[in-house]
Amino acid sequence: MPSPSENTPAPAARLVDQEDLDALQEFIDEGVLTRVLGVVKAGKEATVYRCAARFPGGPPIAAVKVYRSAGFRDFKNSAVYLEGQVIGNGQARRAVEKKTSAGREIAASMWVNREFDVLSELHSGGADVPEPFFATDRAILMSFAGGEAAAPQLQHVRLAHHEAGPLLDRLLWNIETFLDHHLVHADLSPFNVLVADGRPLVIDFPQAVDPRKNPNARSLLERDARNICRHFARYGIEADAERFVSELWRRYRLGEVGTFAGLG
Repeated sequence: MPSPSENTPAPAARLVDQEDLDALQEFIDEGVLTRVLGVVKAGKEATVYRCAARFPGGPPIAAVKVYRSAGFRDFKNSAVYLEGQVIGNGQARRAVEKKTSAGREIAASMWVNREFDVLSELHSGGADVPEPFFATDRAILMSFAGGEAAAPQLQHVRLAHHEAGPLLDRLLWNIETFLDHHLVHADLSPFNVLVADGRPLVIDFPQAVDPRKNPNARSLLERDARNICRHFARYGIEADAERFVSELWRRYRLGEVGTFAGLG
């Protein structure tokens, strides 16, 4: 078992949120984490920590994403993402919709479970997403992209011109792979794509929607593709996101998704 000193979260992490540390302590008590090394990213919805891990078959360094119940997925139009999802009984749904304290706790747990399930599905399907290992009602322990520092967001990476085209193709392939698994990211942008060793890693999936259940799926898919294609315009790549989505959606409805067609 880890020594008492190893069980003590790093001072840098203490400055963020004591409730987060309580959530991290659950993984330490289970023996899968030995130490919190620092904060990777702190946001209003969740904080990601870089941690030392120790479990069979696992990596020595892992990431833990801890959700904040008080600020769960505070999208401007969160109902767009919730359509088609079953949220317990009627009382639970009303609490979530009204954002009561109980509703926030229910929603926080719902987002954690949703992201863990989506990551599990997509990682097993070969998509470029973090590998999830364990989850509690407030946090997910997953693979960490980077070394001493986290892999940078696409938004902050300057690509060589010969790197941009293949990276865009890989991201469009991922969008198609998500859809092949009946999933649309629904909040994709250069801020939730990491770049590690020249490859993308797509993160942040709790709001992902199932196009079989959510009537907003196609418009969300179009927005995802536009956000990505618009970013690569800075490299002189003229990608027709609308054409890509139109063809992709047509093939999805025909059950033909799975062989990447690119931008055509």
